[in-house]
Amino acid sequence: MKSVRIPYRQENHGDFDAEWPAHSKVSGWWYITGYFNDIREPERLYSYQFTVIKPWLYGISPYILQLAMTDIQTEKHYFQQRVTFWNKDLYVNGDTVNYMSLARLERHRAEMRLSAKTDLFEFDLTLEKVKGAFWHGDNGVLVMGAPDKPIERTVYYSYTNMPTSGEVVIHTPDGENKRMQVTGKSWFDRQWGPYHLIDPYTHWEWFSIRFFDDEEVMLFAFPQCSYYDGTYIDKDGKRELVRNYNYTSHRFVDVNGVSFSHGWDLVMPGVKEEKYELRPLIEGQVNLAYFELLAEVINPRGERVGLCVVELLPGARNPNKKMGLDLFKKV
Repeated sequence: MKSVRIPYRQENHGDFDAEWPAHSKVSGWWYITGYFNDIREPERLYSYQFTVIKPWLYGISPYILQLAMTDIQTEKHYFQQRVTFWNKDLYVNGDTVNYMSLARLERHRAEMRLSAKTDLFEFDLTLEKVKGAFWHGDNGVLVMGAPDKPIERTVYYSYTNMPTSGEVVIHTPDGENKRMQVTGKSWFDRQWGPYHLIDPYTHWEWFSIRFFDDEEVMLFAFPQCSYYDGTYIDKDGKRELVRNYNYTSHRFVDVNGVSFSHGWDLVMPGVKEEKYELRPLIEGQVNLAYFELLAEVINPRGERVGLCVVELLPGARNPNKKMGLDLFKKV
């Protein structure tokens, strides 16, 4: 199979299906984050991640695969990455992202199917398109922290609510395989654009809040520019922009000399119960150059009302930290 590339279109972009393939001379990614429980041990919570990144940096544009899974109870984190410039079994076309024998994401009418196979774990998951996809920003165009710089833009949509089921296998050090039938929820992001990937002022703090009542909030904040964007999607599929919000960090953690915020008090006037605490369930980990964790969403009455995947880039709180050629280091 051959890859399909299409031109970057901003305000005149196509629909969700038309914009699935890779775009020429811009950075982009296919990104899934989610959580699931083992049906036999429903109290056991796991988070997972699938990412294929095609950065455009200094005229270089490889494909980067990242696969991760975390056992929330033990904080055992499994992560594998691959960087490839060309392989006949690596392709993206109108409905498939195929990364050799390691991972495959297929887009179907009512669902997506994700499979992955590494030395540490395997996925075979079905993600249902229950609520459909939603544009973020202004009809999909998201400002990347610099409203006065027209090039700092991406086009961005998400399937925010995807009931997920299937099989997960963990390969243990003693050679045994822990096989689980799982159920959970996933969130799919497709985002691409010409913004400056390495500059700290385009680095974000991203919060994908998945309420248990089937409503979602996406927050995209750029601390270096004090620019905030976001989207609220109610249970009926109504989309509203969320830009009048603020949050404060409980503390900061240092990872390899880079500071990341950790734990947050969030205020969203006019959105649901307005005030929430995002309380990390794990300390978090760095995948490539960004920091990720799963947090619980606590309402003003102290009730857990959702879960939130958090993604933090190094330049968001470290103005002198660039994310550049380290993108191409193998882990």
